[in-house]
Amino acid sequence: EGARGPAAAAGSGLLDALAEPARGPGARLGAARARLLAGPAVAARGHERLAGGPPAGTAAPPGVIRLDDPRSGARYPRFQFRPGTAEPLPVVRRVNELLRADRDPWGAADWWLGGNAWLRGVPADLVGTLPDDELVRAAAELVEGDG
Repeated sequence: EGARGPAAAAGSGLLDALAEPARGPGARLGAARARLLAGPAVAARGHERLAGGPPAGTAAPPGVIRLDDPRSGARYPRFQFRPGTAEPLPVVRRVNELLRADRDPWGAADWWLGGNAWLRGVPADLVGTLPDDELVRAAAELVEGDG
C-alpha cells in the first residue's frame, strides 16, 4: 500500500483522475487522444483493402476523420463507414463538414466519440438509430454556439 495508504491503493483510479488537472493541459490532451485512438478504427494501410476503398497509396475519401497515431500510423474511426466497406456514410460527411474535420480531426472525433447531453448518448453510437437530421442539428448547434 506504500505511503499513500490503503484508501489510496483501493481507489487509485479515482485519485489519478482527480490529480489529472495538476498534470497540466499536455497530459489531458494526451489522455484525450489516447481515448480517441482506442475506439474501433481502420488503419490507413488496411483502408484500401475494404470493399470500395480507394486504391493503395491514395488518400481516404474526402469528409472522413483521419487520426494520426505516432505509434501505429493513420487511423480512420470505423463508425464513419458503411459496415464492411470503405464507403463514408452521408451523415458523417455532412457532420464532419460542419465540424471542420479537415482542419481539426481530433475535435471532430471528440464530438463523435464523446457523450452528448443533447443527443443523450455518443453520436457515433447513434448513427443509424437516430434520424440523420438530428445528428446534423446537434453538430450545427455546437458550431453556431461557437460562432
